[in-house]
Amino acid sequence: MRYYIDFEASENEKMIISVGAVNEKGEEFYSLVHTDDPITPRIEEITGICQEEIDEAPSPSEVFERFYDWCARYDCPEFINYGTGDFDFVYNNFASASSFKEAAMLSFLYLNMYDCSEELKEFFYVNKTISLEKLGKFFDKDMKEQNHNALDDAKLLKMVHEKMKTGDRNFDAFLEYVDPGRYPDQVRKVLRMNGSVILEEYDNLNKAVEWIKTQPNDKGHKYILNAADKIKHAAKTSSRYFGCNWRIL
Repeated sequence: MRYYIDFEASENEKMIISVGAVNEKGEEFYSLVHTDDPITPRIEEITGICQEEIDEAPSPSEVFERFYDWCARYDCPEFINYGTGDFDFVYNNFASASSFKEAAMLSFLYLNMYDCSEELKEFFYVNKTISLEKLGKFFDKDMKEQNHNALDDAKLLKMVHEKMKTGDRNFDAFLEYVDPGRYPDQVRKVLRMNGSVILEEYDNLNKAVEWIKTQPNDKGHKYILNAADKIKHAAKTSSRYFGCNWRIL
């Protein structure tokens, strides 16, 4: 059984303050988690969880023992999360576990969570982790702002991961994050940029050179001689040519 899972944590000691999970059948688990680590204004602003709620929340032992029972209904649970931070949260709670069952659940989570962010990077041929909110808005055009509720984020991750599994690869969705080394040979683009801002895209080098030839040039004919090679050099060395940055995909 596949479970999509997310945590929210305190800012100082990175202790879990909420856990949310949804399995492939759509069954849900959510709970706040008590911690003695104070809830900072920043964490309250991000998550909407206040100090009073955490003070009254069930203990980590109670929460993760219930979570164990919830998962144990099915054989071979597989936990899918997004990003490496969750591993730190689970480890920190495991280090202070006060019951065998709680420690067993947390250790199983730590050893069996699968961070699917790398899989999504491969799917989009990018070299940077894309925020879950951006991915959600890509797959669901009607999605509202992410609210950083652990259960809502777990459901969002389920939607994103399942859409990725059944969808066609999109090479142009996040061009600003594209890793040229991963880009397939049959898909080539030239990006004219100002820093990290994409100004214009060209299907090939010839079209980029055609643009250069139509622009005013006070440096003479030699400046645009072998423009294609100069674009390639600028892209390789992260330097500027013709007043622009260039990337070749």
